Amino acid sequence: MKRKFKKMRSAVCGILALAVAASYTCTAGAAEGTALAGDVNGDDIISTADAVTMISYLLGRDVNVNTENADINGDGSVNIVDGVLLIEKVLNPQPTDPPVTPTDPPVTPTDPPVTEENIITLNGTSAEITGSGAAAEGSIVTISMPGVYRISGKLDDGQIIVNVDKTAYPAGVVELSLEGAEINSQSNSAVYIESIDDECVITAKKGTENIISDGKEYINADEDSGAIYSKDDLKIKGKGSLVVNGNCADGIVGKDSVKIFNGNITVNAADDGIRGKDSVKIGDADDTDFSNLSVTVNTPAGDGIKATNATEADKGKVIINGGTVTVKAFGDGIQGESDVKISGGTVDVYTYEGSGYSTGGSSFDGNTNKMPTDLSVKGIKSAGTINIEGGTITVDSSDDAVHGAGNVNITGGRLELRSADDAVHSDTDLTIGAGTATTFDDVMIYVPKCYEGIEGQNIIQNSGTVIVYSDDDGYNAAGGADGSGTTGPGGWNPGGGFGSGGNYTITLNGGFAYVSAADGDHDGFDSNGSITIDGAIAVSNGNEAFDCDGTKSFNSGTFVELRGSGNGGMGGRPGGMGGMGGSSGMTASFSSTVSAQKGDRITVSDSSGNVIVSFIAGKSASTVSVGSKTVSSGTVTVGGDVQNGTALPVIGDSQQVYVGK
Repeated sequence: MKRKFKKMRSAVCGILALAVAASYTCTAGAAEGTALAGDVNGDDIISTADAVTMISYLLGRDVNVNTENADINGDGSVNIVDGVLLIEKVLNPQPTDPPVTPTDPPVTPTDPPVTEENIITLNGTSAEITGSGAAAEGSIVTISMPGVYRISGKLDDGQIIVNVDKTAYPAGVVELSLEGAEINSQSNSAVYIESIDDECVITAKKGTENIISDGKEYINADEDSGAIYSKDDLKIKGKGSLVVNGNCADGIVGKDSVKIFNGNITVNAADDGIRGKDSVKIGDADDTDFSNLSVTVNTPAGDGIKATNATEADKGKVIINGGTVTVKAFGDGIQGESDVKISGGTVDVYTYEGSGYSTGGSSFDGNTNKMPTDLSVKGIKSAGTINIEGGTITVDSSDDAVHGAGNVNITGGRLELRSADDAVHSDTDLTIGAGTATTFDDVMIYVPKCYEGIEGQNIIQNSGTVIVYSDDDGYNAAGGADGSGTTGPGGWNPGGGFGSGGNYTITLNGGFAYVSAADGDHDGFDSNGSITIDGAIAVSNGNEAFDCDGTKSFNSGTFVELRGSGNGGMGGRPGGMGGMGGSSGMTASFSSTVSAQKGDRITVSDSSGNVIVSFIAGKSASTVSVGSKTVSSGTVTVGGDVQNGTALPVIGDSQQVYVGK
């Protein structure tokens, strides 16, 4: 941070020196109500006053700036590049500009920046260069000095190389401003960043379409491949569009970090779409408007977005702060070696054949949809932790939709998850919500299709709304690691089986949890250790609605168990909450005999007619048992309207749930 501020301060001081040296004031400006690029202070003229205002803004001071006029190059942000362009306007007014008159005596700058414009025009098999810092040899363009390079035209078979000496230019930045550029290479990375001390910025100019493509077979100078390949930090931004075609293998590769802050970016790759070593970050955390950020990744044989550094602390991260991110991948959709964090945006992931995948074979835990042991096709995956704090997330995957080898924390967002295996899986702790017991809308998870729904060694739901339709257990607390794509089949310790009585827990502290499990030996909430309800509203069916090998504890909240008329019905097994094994602390307050079919509304009310909970039956039920510490009697009705409940938010085609006011 200190290095970057020192770089910024030095550059700004250079701009200030030139601004004072220029001492010009344009005597006329734009017509009222129209934008005037460079009129930073909004006084309808371009003068040294605008340069001073720009400098104050770049130094982080509290000044009023017309950001539309200050974004001179139209890349969607106001930065040092715009400051240089503003000085160019003051120093070299165009012939159509009004005459200028000096207002102050000139001052000799002590360290003036280079303001010469660098233009690279691509002409098929060659390139024409105006300015300094770049040289062309045939169709190979090499940039050796920091600066902004405006690139347009088409290169049939060539390369843009950035190779800036880090010792000669510490904290150097190169910006490749793509302004209607098509860069093709048949035998190398089309854009190759060999060396830059700070970062290389690729900007898609507003209103332009740009394409970068590599060949189908080659090895670049780093013995790797990628249509855009950077050995140092890489940032992509702008308000235009950029299509990257990784025909050999990967689309965008960064050996340090890859940042995509705005622009309409599409990556089509033969293997991995976007691969950063230390991190991949989509969206600037300091931004509040992500309307100009869209990232689309298509990979028919590899992973979508991934960060690969597994050896250094605090690296190997994928971070999504906002924008629209769409991934269609053969392998994993989004993968971070140490961490995946999603705090906003719209994220849509599809892997392999989606949740409709089926081997048609058999598995030790009954799931016939297990992936081959050498193939990982998870939606969102981390070898470390996963933190989902916000955003709208849709996953349709042939393996787990969300999978963490470490802790998985879902404290915000709206998730719609479809999976041929688990919807959400953690090898360790899985936490949902961070609100109070009566907070139902901080997290929304809707699982219309899965084998098992919510799975981890320890499952803690503090708040939020979770609705699961599962082929096996809805919530499953068991031990072991899910190894599909690494060492073994995706499932582990099927509910009610292995590791009985171990240190595994399901704790429902708050929110709403609903499970509709398929007919057969499939449980609603299944723990190989204990189950505790301490404030939540839990609705369940299954062969056992609440099944554990340890202790069941019901301290507060509400539980609702639905059962069919016999084995295999909704809740199938008659006989209450005892389950198979474990001591029961869950005793129903009242029960009702009903005749409910799939799709019928079931409303549970207290003796005064106040709604406790109302939901849609996932299949037929003949008995409804209700447990409450505060209500000793009540009624259960099938059908009709809900008169006095509070409607919870709905995701997609999920059901409408009501809870008591």
